[in-house]
Amino acid sequence: MTVIYILLFLSWLVVVVFARRFRIWLVYYVLGAVGTAFWSVLVLGSLLGIETWLAYSVAWTVHAISNGIGIPTQIFEKAPGLLLVMVVVQNIGWTVLQVGVESSGFLELSVLSSLLLFYPGWSWRRRSVAILVGDAALWVANIIRMLIIVVMLNRLGKDILVFAHVYVGKIVFFLLAVGIFWYLITFLTLRDLRLGRFSPGQTPVK
Repeated sequence: MTVIYILLFLSWLVVVVFARRFRIWLVYYVLGAVGTAFWSVLVLGSLLGIETWLAYSVAWTVHAISNGIGIPTQIFEKAPGLLLVMVVVQNIGWTVLQVGVESSGFLELSVLSSLLLFYPGWSWRRRSVAILVGDAALWVANIIRMLIIVVMLNRLGKDILVFAHVYVGKIVFFLLAVGIFWYLITFLTLRDLRLGRFSPGQTPVK
């Protein structure tokens, strides 16, 4: 399996370099962004454990904020088969939240970073700043999503868990993520075009 992944990576890299060398910009951008997102999730997320650390950062930040606003929570590490377990204390009893790597938001971070990394017409400095700002904004959006779930559980009880997690939390995060993607890519591109900073056919800035 490792050999297959290596061959796939080398094949992808050759095609991306070829498209860059011969200025086939659409192929370069699409394959570069999609491939980078895939390899980021596979290598940085799974093998190097960044996805796990992101999940930790989200859980502990939500835990700290929740207690700061008067909603008692507790976190237990190394639960069987799970990364973390967050217990939300309520008026009567408590609710257990299972915090796994899917709560890290790493997939969204990888996609946004990849789209910005290969974006044409921007300097490396601008792309780097956009990636840092976008990733930070997505991380905060994920914190907001988790906080909404915790607040709803604390106020409305454990019967609201499925609705809060599956519907409200995911919808809020989706809308925030779409807003971040739209601003950093669509809005800024339209603004640049309006101000005449670059045309759609301009080659990427080195």
